Amino acid sequence: MSVEPSQIQYLKIYPPIGVARLGNSGFDLEDGKPDGEITSFLPSEIPGTRDMPASLKGRFKDGKNRIKRQAVLFHVYAYDRDGNILGEITTENDYEITWTVHVANHKGAYYDFAGEYKQPVTSLRNPDVDQKQDPDDRKKLIVDSEGEITSGLKSVDLIGEFQGSRSKGTKVNLGQIQVDARGRLIFIGGAGYSRCVSNPKKDHFQPDIISEFDSIDWVDDTCDGWVDVKVTHDKLSETPIAHKATVMSAPPKFAWGIQSSTTLYDLLENIYHENVRWKQHEGVEFYQDIWPVLESTYRLSWVNEEGYTGHGVAGLGNFLPMKEKLADPNSEGGQVLRQHIFKRLRRPDYQDLNQASTKFMPRLSGNNGDAIEPGTPLRPGEQVPPIKRFAALTKLQYERFEKWAKGDFVAKKAPWSDYPQDSGLDKVPLNLQPYFLTRAALEHTIGEPLYPGLEVHWSARDPAMYMLDKDNWNDNDIPFRVNHELKKPGHICRGLSLPWQSDFDLCNTHWWPSIRPDDVINIKAVKGALGGDTDSPRTISVNKFLTDISPARKKWARRLRVTPDYPSEYYPGSTDMIRYWNYLGFVRKSSDYTIGDDELPMWIEEERMQIDHAKARTGVTLFQLAFVTQTK
Repeated sequence: MSVEPSQIQYLKIYPPIGVARLGNSGFDLEDGKPDGEITSFLPSEIPGTRDMPASLKGRFKDGKNRIKRQAVLFHVYAYDRDGNILGEITTENDYEITWTVHVANHKGAYYDFAGEYKQPVTSLRNPDVDQKQDPDDRKKLIVDSEGEITSGLKSVDLIGEFQGSRSKGTKVNLGQIQVDARGRLIFIGGAGYSRCVSNPKKDHFQPDIISEFDSIDWVDDTCDGWVDVKVTHDKLSETPIAHKATVMSAPPKFAWGIQSSTTLYDLLENIYHENVRWKQHEGVEFYQDIWPVLESTYRLSWVNEEGYTGHGVAGLGNFLPMKEKLADPNSEGGQVLRQHIFKRLRRPDYQDLNQASTKFMPRLSGNNGDAIEPGTPLRPGEQVPPIKRFAALTKLQYERFEKWAKGDFVAKKAPWSDYPQDSGLDKVPLNLQPYFLTRAALEHTIGEPLYPGLEVHWSARDPAMYMLDKDNWNDNDIPFRVNHELKKPGHICRGLSLPWQSDFDLCNTHWWPSIRPDDVINIKAVKGALGGDTDSPRTISVNKFLTDISPARKKWARRLRVTPDYPSEYYPGSTDMIRYWNYLGFVRKSSDYTIGDDELPMWIEEERMQIDHAKARTGVTLFQLAFVTQTK
């Protein structure tokens, strides 16, 4: 679509918040060095996706069994003076597009970990280095990189330095930027490589982890920052003002097509609704507001055993066979069912202290630490009951469920249902493209719980982080913009675990199973139950699944050591996660098997590489590991 230069008043970048994910493709984690070309992929820009992108060709790992990096594609759109979208700006229409990206990692310079509801701490990470009280002044502990790229360049690496306690800095690659054939920006994150710089004789130094969140002299290659664009054209009298976007690079999503009950999209919609009364649509739409949450419970059952008990194949809370009844406000018995589901939801904002129980949903830990399992003693001096240790939906989500329970909703299909996930954004009507890009980028993230968080720190719940002034958006916009005048590159993720693998190890029960699985069913268990018969029917009976496959559920991080109850003096599980995270399996929807007459989909672990503790290892690592790739 051609955009007339004279009509352009301002520009906006979409998605407003993009999430790249780490992967060691093109990097040798055993040596800590680049090794070959990076293989990356772009996820679908259509919301509601379940299947892995076709471009992956069935594998999340490359030919060397290294994890492909999930990239972000940024588009720039033009608007007129009345806030109407004119179209996407590309090089095909004789526009010159220059992108600037500024990302940083401030983890080493920030305060020691403290949860949102703990006493604020003033102690700093790396207390013996750069003893300034303002974390932004601790330059030796900040990895900072800025890069610029136009359509004529192949790629630009985003490299900064981390000095820590050493006299000389260590280079850290935070990612890479490229442009596609139409001038769009591609951001590729880092390799997921974490190291300690305290031993000057060992560039590749990974000692045992002895801190839960705040390892001294350690650096990883996660980052966050802003994306800006400059557009010029022979017929443009002046350069239009652009609204910056945000980019961050986070751990891999090991459970594909499975989403949390509250995503960053839900969190941000709630913040904007609470503060400026914005929401994407009026009323309650079942397939946009309600079904994604209900369906997520079934998907989560494949990566969390408690979820499986309640919402799995034979669970009373398996809502998939009930979808038509749940979607019909006038269905026989539907109101009773809707009311029953609603009464099981935990009220938002800790409104009901009596709901500090695993009886209420979601059954996830909350923003003040691990959820209390039945029979678990309270912490010394802890409030009774400890409601803040349980997760809940946002207030807006809860209000929509309340209306749904009363029958006050419509069941028109979701706007993305007409577009297959690999159909491409160009087939989507122009006015829907910003919404699709925004939601698709955020629906596979974690919005709750944030303790401290996975993609973002719990400070992301603070409205002050965002541009809420309506001068910066109009009613047709998706206004999710970080205020980068206040939030410098590196600020969004600076309170997260250092290194990232520590928290990824420790949060191994009912925290973030939609990204970091708790337990799984491996493809070998499925094939073994079918007797290796390649001609077996694709539909497995419910009884056979329950008797022969379901009991084979295993811990996702099996064969990595288990950390004792923490706080501890030693975190062996975190140490192993740093060294061997890339050998763990990906859980994805099966294209080969379904279950029962309802043809229930299956999410199965594949591409896991087995760990063999046969040989002891010397040096800084603890085991000699022989890995055998588990293929489909």
